[in-house]
Amino acid sequence: MKKAFKSSLCILLSLLLIIPVTLSVTAKEQAPLSVWVASDIHFEPLSDLGPIGEQNTLPGDPLYHHVNSKGMLLYEDEAIVNEFLSRFEKSPVKYLLIPGDLTEDGYWSEHLAIAKILRDFQSRTGKQIFLIPGNHDIRTSDSNNRLNLSDFLKIYADIGYNKALARHAGSASYTADLDNGYRLIAIDACIYREDGSYISPDLHAWIEAQVKQAKIDGKKLIGMVHHSLLEHFGIESIAGNLLCLDNYRGNATQFADWGIKYFFTGHEHANDISSAVSANGNRIYDIETDSLITYPNAYREVTFTDNAVNVETKYIDNIDLSYLPAGFNQAQLNLIQNDFHAYSLGYFKASIESVAYDMPNSTKRIAGSLKINEGTAAYEALSNVMNIMGEALKLPLYDKTGTPAINSVEEIAAKAGIKIDKSDYTNVLDIAGDIYAQHYAGDEKLTYGSPEVTLFRQSFNAVLVYALTNIPVSMANTLFESMGLPDTGLNIKDNIYTQTAKLIYMKTAAKLVFIEFVKPLMESIITDSYAPGDLNETLEPYGVTNFIEGRTSFISDPVYVLNIIARVIGIVLNSVKAIAIN
Repeated sequence: MKKAFKSSLCILLSLLLIIPVTLSVTAKEQAPLSVWVASDIHFEPLSDLGPIGEQNTLPGDPLYHHVNSKGMLLYEDEAIVNEFLSRFEKSPVKYLLIPGDLTEDGYWSEHLAIAKILRDFQSRTGKQIFLIPGNHDIRTSDSNNRLNLSDFLKIYADIGYNKALARHAGSASYTADLDNGYRLIAIDACIYREDGSYISPDLHAWIEAQVKQAKIDGKKLIGMVHHSLLEHFGIESIAGNLLCLDNYRGNATQFADWGIKYFFTGHEHANDISSAVSANGNRIYDIETDSLITYPNAYREVTFTDNAVNVETKYIDNIDLSYLPAGFNQAQLNLIQNDFHAYSLGYFKASIESVAYDMPNSTKRIAGSLKINEGTAAYEALSNVMNIMGEALKLPLYDKTGTPAINSVEEIAAKAGIKIDKSDYTNVLDIAGDIYAQHYAGDEKLTYGSPEVTLFRQSFNAVLVYALTNIPVSMANTLFESMGLPDTGLNIKDNIYTQTAKLIYMKTAAKLVFIEFVKPLMESIITDSYAPGDLNETLEPYGVTNFIEGRTSFISDPVYVLNIIARVIGIVLNSVKAIAIN
């Protein structure tokens, strides 16, 4: 009995010694932090939209006649936002982050409407929303019924900004504490009244000051900015500061070395996660989230712990029809109610098809990207090509009439000596919509030789040859020269006497246009350009840099320069190859 008592006493004393140690270890491990992320709401109140029955951007389509070229479900926006907030209210998560583009055009009516929805939600639920403006939010001065910066800050004073620890005087940037040792640094890098981005020296200094303060306070910083901090597809940086943050390599390197490991971004309406490592060996992640009102209508739930960062992608797959305006036909309502995902995908693909109808109006935008000035011969040539291509892109993919008339892409291709593979696609843009939808969804797994990409290449080349053949040779040459295409192999010029010779010439030219402009873009969007994956990932926590299999985004100077050299060599070799074949 005595021995049993002594044994019990020893066990009790051991437990008393172990408990404080266990509590000490447990105290060092901070509780998890979870946030939801929804981006690019592009809200436009129904009162600002015309009746849906009067919208006819895709004539004759029973489901998607009201589509816009951006693929944004504007008439369905309020219903989508309501469904999203309903889900967020039911979740145990406390924080919602919105990295910009709250409105479609930055009008007062748009901001007041979405701000009221968000403010009422906060008041009702006690949850906290943090947001920043995107390039659509502060577009012009208030004299044009749009906001300026001070107006934005007043309207959203109770949404994020009322929790700010520090504010930047020249922008809508701020910091705010989250739970469990984390602090948000929301960076407004938008150039107001433009679509570009820029971090001024003053804003950069303010960010550095917040980094130092966070270290003093023992906080881990989580970043939020509208434009991409890293490339998400292979040639994104060619667009300059319109897609990526201005000087994104320098800023990403600095942020990584400062220890801001995770950033949430929007802007591109796609789901993607990119990573990069600075020259000093510090990793940074850019978690880009799809537009909430664009296929696949995704949002994120991200949980930070001491052991990992878990990214989960979720989708709006149903909406309450009572939030829709009057005017939807029964076929639309049935599909929305029975399979919202299919409706959204169909809408997105229809938006790509509507590009054909908008092609003549796109000349100015395309000319700007190619640096072709209005009033020049090159601009006139481009305008003609755009008009002809618009008509060609509307044509069915395959000949269904059996008449001698050339009224399908298949017959256009045959005239150019190109064979079109058989498929269930209806036209060229139907294929493009399928490919691009996979890019928006994330975790793209197509290859350049896959059936859909091969068919698109065949069809697009045929349409381009058709367009170029139907304008004067001298005009086409002016366009080629303005685009900086190599003229080796394209020097026939005035010696073309027959339509056959002209066709051969334009076929060679079309291949060069495809190689120089279309192929690099396609190759960068049909596969996931940068590691890790895009949708559901478990990533390393702050203070840890694990090995990631796959290619990461290039931000250190030596690697970036080598990558550019490789691209240039590839373009030259492909151009020579195309010329040699012809």
